Amino acid sequence: MARTAATVGALTIVLTSCGLAATTSSALAPGIVPHARAEAVAAAAERPAAPAVFATTTEPLLQKVALAPAPAVVTKPTLAAASVGPMRHIWQSLNNCGPASVVMALSTLGIEADQEEARLALRGPDWRRGMSPAPVDGWVQRLYGLHAIWRNNGTNALIKTLIGNGFAPMVTQWMEDPSISRIAHWRAVAGYDDREGVFYVNDPMRGRGVPLTYQWFDKNWQPFSYRYLVIYKPEDEAVLRAIVNADWSERAMRQRFYERAQAEALERTDSSSWLAYGEAAYQNGVFAEAVSAFEKGLALGSAEGVFTLRSSYPQALRALGRDQDAAKAQQQVNSVTAVPSAVAPPPDSFALQLAIERLRYDASVFSR
Repeated sequence: MARTAATVGALTIVLTSCGLAATTSSALAPGIVPHARAEAVAAAAERPAAPAVFATTTEPLLQKVALAPAPAVVTKPTLAAASVGPMRHIWQSLNNCGPASVVMALSTLGIEADQEEARLALRGPDWRRGMSPAPVDGWVQRLYGLHAIWRNNGTNALIKTLIGNGFAPMVTQWMEDPSISRIAHWRAVAGYDDREGVFYVNDPMRGRGVPLTYQWFDKNWQPFSYRYLVIYKPEDEAVLRAIVNADWSERAMRQRFYERAQAEALERTDSSSWLAYGEAAYQNGVFAEAVSAFEKGLALGSAEGVFTLRSSYPQALRALGRDQDAAKAQQQVNSVTAVPSAVAPPPDSFALQLAIERLRYDASVFSR
């Protein structure tokens, strides 16, 4: 028990921050990213082992996730093709893909918002700062009486269902194929067509109705935790909850994303999958496993542009009490984005809470 208590203490110390800056580049046609080679056996042999303190407590923690019964609502079936209807397109100002995408999504609800006003509210005056999804809900609520929800762990099927039910999701992906440039980018999804195998996006850097193949869309979404954001009317919340389903609970979403990212990493040998696995483990409070996955991802390839890494990797080390290693890691990953640490957002307190809960559970088990 003394060891467990000491670990809990380590989890509550120094918090630093990280951020995102995107720059502009010339627009290029979307490509198809080749599938990563499936070498599950070799990957499994090299898989970072989860420490016993985490491996033995996931199940009890999941049992504590009690989701309220969803209202009985009927969602529209997913069709072979669908569109959210008319959506405004605007060209972004410098590093303003997030607010520009918010403005485009709002247009589907009949609102003509101003990009500059959105920029100041959602990013602030520092042009280097990217847009976190967190402030969007409060801003659209104050100005328009709307709400916004963002989650990780999105899927192509989920995006189709959202579009088919009239919602205009925004996603964070690479702006171009990372073989061309590694710039994190928000875009609004306007429709899809199964016959063509594409999503149509209104992209503030690349234009209106840009087709992105399903394969490209998924592959270039993974490095950013399959993050999506939906702005919606209060009266539509029941339908949206039914679509998002279990992931409406952030606790359940983090666990489900962790399991998915772990499985994807074990099936592949690419840097992107292992960095995504590290991020998912970090978000779920499984810090030792996150560190191992991050280090394997860094060994396999470049992390340039994966802005979350600059916080998650050092923070996972600090949570384990490895402060000297965290300082070295911070120097190693400082260059993955152009945003100085002085303008970076805070780290993930929810992940710390999940880890502390696991340790407290183990302490109660060991004391029996």
